[in-house]
Amino acid sequence: SRPKVLSASVNCIRKAPSLLPVAMPETMEISAAAKSGDGTVNNVGIKTNGKFQCKDCIQKFDSEKAKELHWKFIHDPNRHQED
Repeated sequence: SRPKVLSASVNCIRKAPSLLPVAMPETMEISAAAKSGDGTVNNVGIKTNGKFQCKDCIQKFDSEKAKELHWKFIHDPNRHQED
């Protein structure tokens, strides 16, 4: 006889097989918007090919809205005040 916790786990897996781990695909497609850097160590994680330059750092964005959101959450001094 199984312990109650194990029985509950087995029953849960039987009812929801989609919760079981799924193997990752051999290759993963990454959208152009998610890519960053220019191959140099200095620009790892920095989007360098956008049209909209942040005024406070070297990050670039594909849209004005994306740049504004970046500034709001990263650079806006009024947003980072501690209570």
